Order: sequence, then C-alpha cells, then structure tokens
Amino acid sequence: MLVTYVRSSSYNNYDFCQMQYFLTYNLGWRGSSGKRADMGTMAHKVMEILAGLKKFQQDNPRRKWLEIEDDKCGKVRVSKDDLYTDAFVDELIARSIKDYGETSAHKFYRKERKEVSDTVYTFLTHNGGQFDPRQRNVYYPEPHFDLPIEEDWAKFDFVDANGNTQKGQLAIKGTIDLVTLVNEDTIEVVDWKSGRRLNWASGEEKTYEKMMNDPQLLLYFYAMSKMFPDFPNRIMSIFFYKDTEGEPDPTPYSFCFTKEDEDRFLGMLKKRVEEIRQNTKPSVLDPTRTDFRCKYLCHFCKNSFEGETDNMCITIEKELVQLGMDEVVKKRTAPDFNIGFYEAPG
Repeated sequence: MLVTYVRSSSYNNYDFCQMQYFLTYNLGWRGSSGKRADMGTMAHKVMEILAGLKKFQQDNPRRKWLEIEDDKCGKVRVSKDDLYTDAFVDELIARSIKDYGETSAHKFYRKERKEVSDTVYTFLTHNGGQFDPRQRNVYYPEPHFDLPIEEDWAKFDFVDANGNTQKGQLAIKGTIDLVTLVNEDTIEVVDWKSGRRLNWASGEEKTYEKMMNDPQLLLYFYAMSKMFPDFPNRIMSIFFYKDTEGEPDPTPYSFCFTKEDEDRFLGMLKKRVEEIRQNTKPSVLDPTRTDFRCKYLCHFCKNSFEGETDNMCITIEKELVQLGMDEVVKKRTAPDFNIGFYEAPG
C-alpha cells in the first residue's frame, strides 16, 4: 500500500481494520460519520468557538464586543460580559447542533441534544472550570498541522492511479483542540474526548500507562515540538467524558513527554509506515463480516459499488486476489481522489 501521510486516525484505523484503511486512505472512499461522532463534533465546535473568543478578548482587551468568523457557524459576536454566561453557551450549543445537523446523515432528538449539552457543560465545569478555555490563557485555538518527516526512510516517489507523480516526504497531519500558555516556558495542549475511554481497535481500556505509548499522544507531542520549539516544557492533557462502558465519568490525564519520546515516536512511525508499504493484502476485521462493527458501523460493509451485488469490502478483497493491488488501485480509486490530501471530518 502507498502512504504519503499519517494522522492519528489513520494510524488507529490500520490497527482496527486494514481493509477499511485501504479503502479510505488508498482508494479515497469516505462514508458518512456516525451519529456519536457527529455529536462529539458538535460539542467540540462549542469549545473551539469559546476558545477563539477568549483569544480575541486577550488580543483586544479594550473591545467591548468580541467577534470571530467560524468555518462552520459563520460570524459569532458576543459582549465580553456575556461570553461567560450559560445563556451564551446554550446559544452556541443550539447553533452547533443546528449547523451540523443540517449536513448530517442522522437526526438528533431531544435525548441526543441533551447529551451534547451535558458533554459541553462537563468540559466547562469539571474541577472548578479547569478545562474551560475561558479560564485559560489561550495561545492557539484549534491549530492544524502538516509537518514533513525529514528522514531518508520517509521519502516517497511513485505514480498514482491518475498518472500523476507523487514525490516528497511523508507528513504527519492533524488538529489539536487547544494550546494554552501556562508560563513563559510552558504550554499545555488540551484534548477533549467526548467518546469512551477505550481503544476501539483492541477493545482495551485506555489506562495512564497505555496512553504513555499511545500513537496519537506521541504524534501530537512530536507535532508540538516542531510547531512550538521555543517552549522547553510541553504538557499534554486529555479529558475523557465517558468510561469504557459509555457512562459519564469525566476523567482528565496529563502527560509530560521528553526528547527521548520524540525519537521513540519516530521509531514507531517508521515501523508502521514500512508495514503499510509492504502490505499487498490488507486483512479485514472479521472475515465473516458478522462482527457488529462490520454489520452496523462500517460504510464499506453496508454499501456496494454502483451496479454491483457484493459490498465494497468483499469486492475489494476478491479483486486484490484476482487482479493484484496495482490494478485494484487503478480500477477502484474514487473520482478526484488525491492520495496526498485528506480533509478531516468536521
């Protein structure tokens, strides 16, 4: 398989189901996000807007009215006093649910809308507002990163399914929820998690010890070291809203990584990239497709290519055996797909 970039989601997706990874990141087919994922995006949008408004207030202390332009919700304007009110938070929650609901494949009833609200207020009020961006010195709200890995093993050079030459360095890409300033030497990344404290690929609980080796956290830390090199101290805090069973159990964890962890991440990344590159027959989560995650959650098990009977997962599995990977890539790559580009959902 080809690989030009790695995101935390793609890294985890490969662990979960190699076939789903191949269809998504090599062939460019995307399904609609699940209802729970959309609800998480709604809650995150509220936190992002609050962080953006707080940053505007910090940069413009004499302004009575705060204003930002959001990529989803449009112009958001509020007085500096009303920024801290529940009424304004409720307004943002309703606005986020409405704006995302209009483009979602799902309907959000009173129960789901309440859960989005409960998630936001838990993020804002836990431990006296410790993770409320309005109580923080906001350094950078929702930064995106696209960073090349300047190592020889990270070079790639190939011709894609459209006949275009793809040449360059492997990149890591992603989005960080919030970067805050602790002091002149220290920044803290805050990552809000609306889902369960669970490794979706393995089904195991995410403990503190396991998260010290979590590819997402190490990827984010590596990105922080390159994006903010002037800060010698970098803290990562991850806030889970739910426990492993999906019940509310707000639990934050904080981590301090070191230069040795940067090298450790590069070693993990190299190993994973080489594994993907050498893989010509991606495995499936469940060969019988009876696992509930295949039957009910996977777009590729629930849908077929136009005019065909087998679902997309089975079709590609058969064609990889019959035709080989190169021919499957030529035949099945999604229209206008660029393997070097990925737009994050939400």
